[in-house]
Amino acid sequence: MLKRFRAAFSNFHHKERYIQHVQEMAGKQFFIREMTSDDIKELLQLERAVYAGEIPWTRSAFLSELYSRYAHLYLCVLYQEKIVGFIGSRASLNDLHVTHVAVHPDFQKVGIGSFLLDEVEAFAYRQHCQTISLEVRISNIDAKRLYRKLGYETTKRLEKYYTTGNEDALYMIKRVE
Repeated sequence: MLKRFRAAFSNFHHKERYIQHVQEMAGKQFFIREMTSDDIKELLQLERAVYAGEIPWTRSAFLSELYSRYAHLYLCVLYQEKIVGFIGSRASLNDLHVTHVAVHPDFQKVGIGSFLLDEVEAFAYRQHCQTISLEVRISNIDAKRLYRKLGYETTKRLEKYYTTGNEDALYMIKRVE
């Protein structure tokens, strides 16, 4: 009972500050920092590049998450002062839900996605979450491969989850240890 109370309470306590830093991946230097509302215009451009012209999230969706009262972590990866990737997550009771992950096509397969998911996992641990959850398009083979490699398991199929193309999603969970 105490463990559940502590986990639920942790979702509302003070905002944890992420320490910005430089991270080397694939021989390149990337700057990692928390996302701010000033980044949204560039994030929307990145979404268009990643999702073939679509923007899954609007400006108001980003703002809602960035100013949520729930414990959350939204990170940006910059290369030469341009955002090339980002991740968002929000804690709710015993689960940390990954709300969004995107890496520019020119920077995929260099370790950015794995790095961001590792950062989210560390945050989940500090927030006393027992699981990390996410949804992924059935057609996104590379993302599914990455998630499985990192220990995520499919728990169910969500029919017509994505409105664009009425595509199904897989709901995946990883236990936090």
